[in-house]
Amino acid sequence: MVNLILVSHSKKLAEGVAEMVKQMTASESVKILTAAGTGDDNQDLGTNALEIMEAIEAAYSEDGILILMDLGSAVLSTEMALNMVSDEMKSNIKVCPAPFVEGAIAASVQAGLGSDLNSVYKESMQSLKMKTEQLSDIIDTQVEELVVEEVITESDNNKREITLTVPNKQGLHARPAVLFVKTIGGFDANVKVKNLSENKGPVEANSLISVMTIAARQGHQLHISAEGIEKDAVIDALVDLFKRNLEDEE
Repeated sequence: MVNLILVSHSKKLAEGVAEMVKQMTASESVKILTAAGTGDDNQDLGTNALEIMEAIEAAYSEDGILILMDLGSAVLSTEMALNMVSDEMKSNIKVCPAPFVEGAIAASVQAGLGSDLNSVYKESMQSLKMKTEQLSDIIDTQVEELVVEEVITESDNNKREITLTVPNKQGLHARPAVLFVKTIGGFDANVKVKNLSENKGPVEANSLISVMTIAARQGHQLHISAEGIEKDAVIDALVDLFKRNLEDEE
């Protein structure tokens, strides 16, 4: 039987989703383990690679494990945990980018039917289909592709540009990413950010999802450009934020 692991920044979120899945699917044969939170009794927000590894060992079966995660740094911690287990175990594990709640429910149902790991993964990835169809009359289901343009540096009095190095361990994920976006949102300026180290972007820096798509990790070089009335103020605020390690205590 394929088992599930839910990796989240929040212990309450992970346990809530696990309980919801168990009640909705009524499947007692599928193990659903959580690895979530940090600190005393895992009450602080964060993820722990060692705890994820322990969950993998506890949930492991030859039929495989499907791992679902909530946000970017949960992915990083999961990648670290996978590097701690044997190659044999790793070959029976799939990391799934499906939606955390819907994906877990769909995966549990499919796993409970005795399906193999690939089938459970595919079913989880289809989990948004029903919601999309239900809302098709009131939303535009066509997802706009991000337009990626090369930044052309010119002598422009209306633009200010700077390159900063990501200082913190988490990079621009979870709380640091939220703080980054909130800082920019406090100014009257149009800000774009590009990950020079990974050649990703530029993207609009006032969008949390867009910022997380450039996968900015510790040590990466970010090119930030700002236009507008408060272009100087927003760049100065970002420089100060990076000097403060994006307020990341780790």
